[in-house]
Amino acid sequence: MDPTAAKNFVEGQLRYEEVRRLLIKLVQTPSPQTELLEEEPKVLSLIREIVKPELQKSGIEPVIDDKGNLIARLPGKGAAKRLLLVAYAMSAAPSTMQNPYSGALVDGAPYGLQGECVWGRGACEQKGSLAAMMSALKALAESKAEPPGDLYFVVSAAGETGRHDSLAYVLDHGKVEADWGIIDGPPEIQLGNKGRVDILVTVKGKQAHSSRPWEGINAVEGAMKVLEKLKPLMPYPSDRAHPELGKVSLTPTAVESFPKATHTIQSECRMVFDRRLLPGDDPAEAIQQLETAIGNLDPFKVEVQKKDSMYPSEVSKEADVVKSLSRAIQVMLGREPKFSYSTAANDTGLLNARGIQAINYGSRDIRFQHTDHDLVSVNSVFEAAKVFAFMALQR
Repeated sequence: MDPTAAKNFVEGQLRYEEVRRLLIKLVQTPSPQTELLEEEPKVLSLIREIVKPELQKSGIEPVIDDKGNLIARLPGKGAAKRLLLVAYAMSAAPSTMQNPYSGALVDGAPYGLQGECVWGRGACEQKGSLAAMMSALKALAESKAEPPGDLYFVVSAAGETGRHDSLAYVLDHGKVEADWGIIDGPPEIQLGNKGRVDILVTVKGKQAHSSRPWEGINAVEGAMKVLEKLKPLMPYPSDRAHPELGKVSLTPTAVESFPKATHTIQSECRMVFDRRLLPGDDPAEAIQQLETAIGNLDPFKVEVQKKDSMYPSEVSKEADVVKSLSRAIQVMLGREPKFSYSTAANDTGLLNARGIQAINYGSRDIRFQHTDHDLVSVNSVFEAAKVFAFMALQR
């Protein structure tokens, strides 16, 4: 199918009202991050009870793997690059947001947006791009269109977990064989992002009654010494900088002491540090840097451990997937694409590390992420759906 035919097809098959209906339905279905992470029943229910039946109504038969992720495939009839679209089911917790699952239609003007918007937790992040990708697939399936190469669609049970586990499981067990990947992202083509490694620093002392502190070794005091040692590395542990992503950073994000008892000198204190990574960085070197900076803190014992991590990512504007997506934006939206980078980590790094050329694109609007005004422009979601549908047909 040539570009003109693909454009006419998409414009004839995709309906604004249907995209809006699906978006509202997704936003009205709670799927918040909880301490259960990818095992949260509401997240898994969204995939099982909402996403899967919607795809089945259009003639798509997805499978749900052992981790609750959904995988769908539209087989291609040619040898075009195999494309993987990745969306997410989990959104941030509602927190202090009012009516977080109303899915109400509101005027975008007070928020600097044009036209009507859908209000609700996750609208500006996961739910908008999820609706766009689903709408594109449903339109293709209902019209019996055959893509020029295999088209895969994955809905991950993650979205707010800060680790690659869900998508890695799909790649390891889901029989997804893709050349290109587009992961939920902003309306610009996101070419790169920082990676991240979480580092757990555990300080051990000696427990005692707080009325006799001299008999103990207070791990809280040891943690304070660790922070003093690391202060020269915060917020920038290195002068190396990326022209778009800037410098790496180091910051503490959690602290907890034990035992959980009153009037007790604490025998253990745990701190988690967020260390951002640039493309090409080695997480092991970042951890070694902390260990060296902390050094010997006798009488305290200090352990430094690697926890969850996510790869950094960077793709050139000249990459094939970028050129193809750029053409889709030009043809379907009548404008030149914009490009961006992100300091946040996401799954594109994993795909690129696995040899799948990957970028981010969608309807995310970072201005409203995790705020009390979480909303998304319906037109932005509709535009993303048109771009996804075109790219599925024209690569």
